[in-house]
Amino acid sequence: MKIRLDKAIAEFIPENARETAELEALWIKMGNCIGDSKSLEPIGVYQPQENNVARFFIQGLSEEEKNTTAQVIAPYDTDVYCVTCNKTVHVKKGEPIPICCGKVMEILD
Repeated sequence: MKIRLDKAIAEFIPENARETAELEALWIKMGNCIGDSKSLEPIGVYQPQENNVARFFIQGLSEEEKNTTAQVIAPYDTDVYCVTCNKTVHVKKGEPIPICCGKVMEILD
């Protein structure tokens, strides 16, 4: 995923179908700019040389929204797999990508 910064605007540009589906799920979780405002708040410190992961807390979610996993929808007919147990499942375009071992399964490229 590419991230482009322009003054006070951050653009997230997915580079493959999996990233597009995950960005769509985040967009839905953030509320599609309708209703109460939500914001991303950084957690901890970003140290790319140690663990190249940046974590953010979504501020403004209701208790119900916090406990709901945003559905990631398959962008096309594909196989998905679990990075933990290596289980593979076939999903059709428009179907939700299943959760396995507590995480949304990954699209096989």
